[in-house]
Amino acid sequence: MADLKRIANEIRELEGFAVVIHSASRRAAANGSTRTPSYKRRHQRRARENHTVNDWKRLRFESDYPDLVVEVLLADGRVATGKTRLARVRSSFE
Repeated sequence: MADLKRIANEIRELEGFAVVIHSASRRAAANGSTRTPSYKRRHQRRARENHTVNDWKRLRFESDYPDLVVEVLLADGRVATGKTRLARVRSSFE
């Protein structure tokens, strides 16, 4: 599961917000392996400020990591709703 922590750290560094990543695949969880390409290699720039959490998940996360589930966190540890704009999520960490 070190790969999941690596991806979460890469997202934090690039996007400016924290995430929690879970394995959605029982097979991957049982084997302890998932297909985990680098987030930094796929995305060199932050997602747009006016994107919602759902936009980010659909456009950036789910296509790269289909066997994983992600929760975007606010700075106080609460899970951001899907309609929350990334600008608001990021500002909570500043």
